[in-house]
Amino acid sequence: MSTPSPTQSFTLLCWNVHKEMGRSVFDKTLSSLIKSYEPHLLLLQEAVIEPYEILSNYNIASVKNIDFTKKAYGVLTASRFNLLCHTSMQTDSRELYCMTKKSLLVTAYSLEGGKILHVVNLHAINFVSHRVFLYELGRLKEHLQQIDTPLIVAGDFNTWSVKREKHLEDFAASLGLKKADVKDAHYIKNHWKKPLDHIFYRGVDLKEARAINMANVSDHNPIWANFTF
Repeated sequence: MSTPSPTQSFTLLCWNVHKEMGRSVFDKTLSSLIKSYEPHLLLLQEAVIEPYEILSNYNIASVKNIDFTKKAYGVLTASRFNLLCHTSMQTDSRELYCMTKKSLLVTAYSLEGGKILHVVNLHAINFVSHRVFLYELGRLKEHLQQIDTPLIVAGDFNTWSVKREKHLEDFAASLGLKKADVKDAHYIKNHWKKPLDHIFYRGVDLKEARAINMANVSDHNPIWANFTF
């Protein structure tokens, strides 16, 4: 796997893939995206947790939150960096109606020059009170407060209300995270005019971020970002 130097740029693709992996249309689309954008990091939510040929050239870390008879789904982080370690977390709470917990994944990568990059791939809990949403963000904050390296936190945050947006803003500010300014942000999935997917970062510089229109492939569109160390 490639190990970029601290002066090089790297790219990230973040996407809630709506359990579509393995379907012909989706697989062709993802292959095309990888070829066009050459992401060093792929952060997928609602991903199929099984060997996946399209990502065979990546280091894979994953954690499931839904386990069906034939397939399991969760968050999956694929990287062209050297994977140092990974830590998974599940929410204490379960979502109403479907009674599932949500998962997140923290991965650490060793880079040239002794630098370490931490990446959080998150699918936030939905169908719960604002109090529970805030509690689960607090659990993650406690974990991330122990990390002082460059950090990226990205995924589907289910921020469909003013209160949830405010909780997320406070969470980011407490960790010194900046929110990526995304071009073509109207392509980001929203609910009640509130975007659900976000990328936050610190210790790296954002060159560009954009949402990519992939209509009829997933119920979300991917966000691509280019960073420098």
